[in-house]
Amino acid sequence: MHATSHIQDRYVQPEPTMKKPTIGKCKLCKETKELNFEHIPPRSAYNKETRYYTVNQLDYLKNAKEYAFEGLKPKSKKHQGGLGNYSFCENCNGFLGSNYVRTYKKFAQIAMRIILSNDKKIKSYEFDISDINLLNFLKQITAIFIASNSLLFTESYPELIEFVRNKNQNELPNRYRFYMYLNNEGQARNGHIHFTNHYGTVCEFAFPPFGFVLSFDNPNQLMKLSEITNFKYYDKINMVNKLPIILNKYPTYYPIPLDFRSENELNGST
Repeated sequence: MHATSHIQDRYVQPEPTMKKPTIGKCKLCKETKELNFEHIPPRSAYNKETRYYTVNQLDYLKNAKEYAFEGLKPKSKKHQGGLGNYSFCENCNGFLGSNYVRTYKKFAQIAMRIILSNDKKIKSYEFDISDINLLNFLKQITAIFIASNSLLFTESYPELIEFVRNKNQNELPNRYRFYMYLNNEGQARNGHIHFTNHYGTVCEFAFPPFGFVLSFDNPNQLMKLSEITNFKYYDKINMVNKLPIILNKYPTYYPIPLDFRSENELNGST
């Protein structure tokens, strides 16, 4: 099976289409059931009417510049109705919706307003997140990475399932480190696991207004990004009156993990 990436057509707003259920093993409860189409990110977080192409990862890498800047259209069929996959059963999908999705949506709306209300040349933002349930937000991010990968993913990293399924669980081994940035330029990054020379094992997901990186077994800070691993300790910090966070904004033109080069850099301009 070939790895694939998504190339978005963000500016066209069609009517959403319904996805038909299918039978398979749920990535969260691991039971074989009817699976619903899971919007990744949640449908309510600007993923209701996304139009996109699914392309072979090698083809995307080979022709990334043409796709990003020269108007090359993939040969594959254009999809609509939001990015996602058949990942979770109805019960697990409902559990996520009841417990975590609203928090993710709230944070996404705040971040998008900040990006759109400021000069697009601004690359770093500081804002207050004291009214966000950060533990629930981190659990939804973890669910996104689980949904984005194969069933083998959580066989290697089983603690991620328990972290998401138990809404009161705030323990997660130190081998898992989460990072975050803002994004509204470039293409989606699909959250698949990658084994890199520079950063070790990582998953990276990007869809406006956010980008997330999950790093495995790497004791070193990913310096360009804001670490949010401590969101799991939300119960200990939720009483503060103000909780500032600084997030950098990066473009994601190429499907290479943690490649944040700008259009000018990729085209050899200054």
